[in-house]
Amino acid sequence: MKGDTVSKTLKVAICIPCYGDPKAKFMQSLLNMVNYFHVSQLQDADGTPYVKEVETFIVSGSMLTECRHRLIAEALAWEADWILCLDADHTFPPQTLDMLLQRNLPIVGCNYARRQIPTAPTAAKLNSVGIGWENLVYTTKEKADANEVEEVAHLGMGVVLLKATVFDALAYHAEQTGGSLMPLFQFTTNDTGKAIKGEDVWFFDKCRAAGVPVHCDHHVSWLVGHCMDTIITNATAWEHRGMWEKSPEADAINKFEAKATELDNRARLEGQAA
Repeated sequence: MKGDTVSKTLKVAICIPCYGDPKAKFMQSLLNMVNYFHVSQLQDADGTPYVKEVETFIVSGSMLTECRHRLIAEALAWEADWILCLDADHTFPPQTLDMLLQRNLPIVGCNYARRQIPTAPTAAKLNSVGIGWENLVYTTKEKADANEVEEVAHLGMGVVLLKATVFDALAYHAEQTGGSLMPLFQFTTNDTGKAIKGEDVWFFDKCRAAGVPVHCDHHVSWLVGHCMDTIITNATAWEHRGMWEKSPEADAINKFEAKATELDNRARLEGQAA
């Protein structure tokens, strides 16, 4: 409450499709982000702090498109103002939700590396001849440091914030064109019929057709990780030997050994005093 001004409620639905168990690092990121959001100070245009509500929806299943449909339905039924879509195999900083909200765009999300080696980004550009590999959008440190936001054709759904009114725009467009709101997510083929178009591309195509632009936040994107299983060998260990000495794992081992030594010395002194 600020004077006689009534605080506004900000309702954010976090929607997570899950096939199997979520990655541990994802859960750590999620908990840190929700905690950060609750203690941060977000204000409306008049400077009045929001009353914040967060609800987490998880739908498990092997059919990704069905999971995404059910999650959006849950979020809209809860009357969310914003919907944060997260996939359970990503990592992201605690400030993610706050930073994306501050953009105040109908759709703003993160570009991230595909879960494969060699890898490539998931975002693609808009151009007059369609979307192809040559149109991939790369998030660079320069773009991240410049806090750049770029309009794109599509992103992945792994970390993306949607304003709930996007679905009003989609419904209105379907009504005006004689089309259908559903499906929101669908796997289909590309224009050549020889490659698969993901359910995320389908969704963002619908949004752009309804006049809703899609934006990539390069600053947050630079901080997002994509968890994947990989094979490591002794050759990998040899290649990484310099990085290991500076890694969090090595630092944790050193801290543990230092603490263990401290406790041993304390016990020895207490024994001598006795």
